[in-house]
Amino acid sequence: MVSVLVLSWALGVTGASEPEAAKPSGPDLIAYESAKATAGRDADAHVALALWCEAHGMPAEKATHLARAVLIDPSHAKARGLLGYVKHEGKWLRPEEVSLAVEESPESQALFREYLGRRTQSRDKADDQYKLAQWCDEHGLAQQATAHYHRVIELDPGRDLAWKHLGFKKVSGQWVKPELLAAQKVEREAQAKSDKFWKPKLEHLKSILSGRDKAKKVEAEKTLAAIVDPRAVPMVWAVFAHGSERWQSVATGIFGRIDAPGASAALAMMAVFSPVANVRSEASQLLTRRDPREFARLLANLLRDEIKYKVKPVEGPGSQGELFVEGKYANVRRVYTPLQSPWEMLMPGDLNGVDANGSAVVYRPLGTTYLGSLMSVDQRSQSNLGPVLDPYFQKLGLSPQQSQTLVHRMETPISGGIAANASSSTSSASTSASSLAGGLTKNGSAAVFPSNIRPVLEDFASIPFQQMIAEAQRSALVARRQLAQDVEQIDSHNAPIRDVNERVAAILTSVSGRDFGDDRDKWMEWVCDVEGYVFPLKIAASAPPTIDEAVPLGYQPQTFPVAVVTRTVGFQVSHSCFAGGTLVRTLRGTRPIEEVMPGDQVLTADTSSGSLQYRPVVRAYRNPPNETYRLDLGKESIVATGIHRFWKAGHGWIMAREIKAGDRLRTIGGAAEVVAVTKDQVQPVFNLQLDGGDDFCVGELGVIAHDNSFVNPVERPFDGVPTLADLGSTHRP
Repeated sequence: MVSVLVLSWALGVTGASEPEAAKPSGPDLIAYESAKATAGRDADAHVALALWCEAHGMPAEKATHLARAVLIDPSHAKARGLLGYVKHEGKWLRPEEVSLAVEESPESQALFREYLGRRTQSRDKADDQYKLAQWCDEHGLAQQATAHYHRVIELDPGRDLAWKHLGFKKVSGQWVKPELLAAQKVEREAQAKSDKFWKPKLEHLKSILSGRDKAKKVEAEKTLAAIVDPRAVPMVWAVFAHGSERWQSVATGIFGRIDAPGASAALAMMAVFSPVANVRSEASQLLTRRDPREFARLLANLLRDEIKYKVKPVEGPGSQGELFVEGKYANVRRVYTPLQSPWEMLMPGDLNGVDANGSAVVYRPLGTTYLGSLMSVDQRSQSNLGPVLDPYFQKLGLSPQQSQTLVHRMETPISGGIAANASSSTSSASTSASSLAGGLTKNGSAAVFPSNIRPVLEDFASIPFQQMIAEAQRSALVARRQLAQDVEQIDSHNAPIRDVNERVAAILTSVSGRDFGDDRDKWMEWVCDVEGYVFPLKIAASAPPTIDEAVPLGYQPQTFPVAVVTRTVGFQVSHSCFAGGTLVRTLRGTRPIEEVMPGDQVLTADTSSGSLQYRPVVRAYRNPPNETYRLDLGKESIVATGIHRFWKAGHGWIMAREIKAGDRLRTIGGAAEVVAVTKDQVQPVFNLQLDGGDDFCVGELGVIAHDNSFVNPVERPFDGVPTLADLGSTHRP
């Protein structure tokens, strides 16, 4: 007993500073004394007793049990961590003692000064960061080296040596941590073992339910109703989820009784994709009673955008139809152009007649009876077209100035390509001077003549007018049919998307109380808020370009339209953060968070074991102003954004905006009670990301706060308060 008291005094764990909670009742004290008597020399049992004492307002007893645990096992990481000790250079010291030792060591000071100087001089380039990391390795600064190797692979992911220094292994072209591969292998093997157990069992139960023995059916139903194993979910899905309504209902019922994320995901898939309305309804109802964080992201990711389009119909010959399809990166305007109506080609002076077959024709004397080969730009520029065309333009009733303008346009190349049939067949020769002149006066939108100049041949043409009418009508029917078929294809594509979107939106609306329709971005923003993250801001992008596409009609030779494509550019990241001035426990003492840089070592708590250690910062974030909350801890206040997480003693991570007065936050060597939580000003905020750790200690008290990395769910808090039954069961003979 004396040795325990001496060790407690030496460790400074009298427990006087611990806030007192309500004392346990008589029966609880009796059970505690019984558990204490059986703890013996079991360090884990004493740590469990210490946590129980802490939660029940017995700080002195907590200190005694932690001291005993350390006396039994001097390297017990959780006991040392709960006492506020960190292992540095083989010694268990308090953080302030570590900082003092570093400050008082001339060698350490000189080495740190040289490191800081080299870090300042090194550019943020892969080569510079790699050289700095190598120097750190050579001088025993392993954690700083780790931070700079991380920066190297961020700047140049192809640096294999940097990946290897960080302990990664290349598998199938991807760099992964061996321990992650091992964990994945263990999980796969455990699930495979479970699948081998559950598949035949479930198939046997299904067979019984399909039989006629009522007694066996009742027993089978009881067995199914008792299934709560999360690992049973895959085989329940395989055996029951794809069957008839009866079996899908069985699967839905089992999923509803299994309290696990996998079961929630299975219910979400049933609620969306089951072909049976009753099953979808039942699964949707079950989801409303579950944690949306287990399935909301899955559902939101199922939302897809329908193809949006507008249609301009083909009214008849010469009527251009359009299908305008909106796209994320580019719009497409598909143009369906039937032949022009020959009535629009008639000119004054044309004569009606019939050919040898009795079909109506138009005879057009003089003028352009047919067109020759296209003239090149050089040919047009070298030709004196004015004197040749002046009489022609005079017949059109154009003034000399108008004639000069048209001649100039004919001799100047324009963009847009050829928009009419360029052959010299009889049907192509029907282009009259007035129609060409008309084309020249439409701002280029229908300008065929300026870029397609042919020599005028004085001759006589017989225009097969009746055949042209029939061809124009057929081309209009083909264009109309092709446009309708394209619209039908889009509608067929949209139909299943619309069905899924409506089902997903209905579930999310029921769960959240919001109604964002099928807007995926708004639902993802809500999901991120529910999960405690910030939805990345999107950079406003310019309007997407429009690609014009001439659709070749079924009876015409295929044409190849020239399209002009314009690339679209523009993309956001926040993170949960702290206000400037927030103190961070580093190897060299407390530092304001805005002064902490990659390579600095900060104090972190292993929330799986409770041990304390120093880990390097791999990235420091400087973020724009954001709303903040002030956590009043009595002796000091900590200011952070509302979604920043702190470790609530005995429970796990909790967001700042969810903390209430009276909550106890885990600190270095103890816990601090929250006096009040109030909104603070909007201000610039800062955060850190560590290697090998997911939290760091802030404030004078050293409150454990999460870093900028992904927040993993906590299955069992390392400082969870044991029950009285657990206290007795922790003893090991």
